[in-house]
Amino acid sequence: MTKRMSRVLALALGALLTVGLVGCGKSSSQSKTAPVKITYWHRMTGAWNKAQQKTIDDFNKSQSKYKVVATSQGSYDALQQKLMAAAKSKTLPVIAQAPTTNIGDYVKNDFLIPWDAQMLHGQNKLSAAQLSDIYPSFLKAGEYQGKYYGLPYSESTQVLFYNETLMKKYHLSMPKTWDDIEKMGPALKKDKLAVLAMDQSYDVQLEGMAMQAGHKLITADGKANLNAPTTLAAVDKILSLRKAGYVKTAGTDYYFTVAFGQQKAVFGIGSSSSIGSVQAPKGMKWGTATVPSFANDSVAEPLNGNDNVLFKGATKAQQQGAWAFQKFLLKKQNAAYWAKKSGYVPVTKSATNSATYQNYLKANPTFKAAVDASDTAFASTVFAGYGDYRNDLMDTVDSTITKGTAGKTAFDALQKKTEAILKENQN
Repeated sequence: MTKRMSRVLALALGALLTVGLVGCGKSSSQSKTAPVKITYWHRMTGAWNKAQQKTIDDFNKSQSKYKVVATSQGSYDALQQKLMAAAKSKTLPVIAQAPTTNIGDYVKNDFLIPWDAQMLHGQNKLSAAQLSDIYPSFLKAGEYQGKYYGLPYSESTQVLFYNETLMKKYHLSMPKTWDDIEKMGPALKKDKLAVLAMDQSYDVQLEGMAMQAGHKLITADGKANLNAPTTLAAVDKILSLRKAGYVKTAGTDYYFTVAFGQQKAVFGIGSSSSIGSVQAPKGMKWGTATVPSFANDSVAEPLNGNDNVLFKGATKAQQQGAWAFQKFLLKKQNAAYWAKKSGYVPVTKSATNSATYQNYLKANPTFKAAVDASDTAFASTVFAGYGDYRNDLMDTVDSTITKGTAGKTAFDALQKKTEAILKENQN
């Protein structure tokens, strides 16, 4: 899974910029004995949904004041489209899962309530120890305009996948830099092997390389660095290695895991959420490690996944119930259980260090690199207009791959488009 919005979502969200304050469509009449209903929309299916529902059931059984009622929308795109439709009809849920990059547009539409009043104040607030237990990079991801609109739930980091079998066959060491990847190319190409497999779009990896070079593609103060010299150097590195046959990007299969599992590439770069998707043939031994550095020997991995957000229109009682549920999710045993069952990384340090999760890592060592990246991971900058920017970025990346557009030409044009988007959405 990824945190990315579809083009349909971006268009729908743009159409809703004129929609006023949205309600949750909840009845104000509650029986004195009936628990307060907390509607929760999500995208989990299959085993993820089953594991999540167990935690929800545990919460509902742990107290009698609130009842979380969850509804799976089946996918990220379907979930976001349902949220947009619900915003228009004033039938939004109390809480929902959302990529943090949606937050800027949601706030501009006045859809959200920040978690601050519950999380930082009042009798049920997080203690200083509980707050510091959350990985700072995860907590920072949902912060916008000085408030916490999203709280971490399903988080994944970028890792390097390696085929230990092929590494031994070709006497290769673990690549520490992109230059190391390039040096391996000629020998592997002779046997029709790529060094590195990547997803169809290299946008996420580009974001990581730019951060390693010292800046975000979009900074917190609204500056675009899409044609900065270091960004263009990263684009050129990816495109030149691809042209040489050393880097293989996915086609209609979209993800790197296909080429990597078929042993057409020795290494792969992608989200840790892909670990469970690798279908390795019998006899192939593989693992994960830290992503190579592009510049300054720096380590920085883009953060993917989704947070939980709270919608306006929820009553005070529903807000309190939503927070009680969110706080329940952050408990050590619950965060460890969810990480173990879902393949996402734990959102708290105590969950990572728990006996439950440490035993899981011993049995599933491929997840260790993902957890290790929690301290150095970073999220994309949240800003209003992100959906439009995202569509333009994807079109730009696609043009360099399918049309052969030069990196500088493509990203110079993207810089201008993005500057216009940022200006249009200034507060």
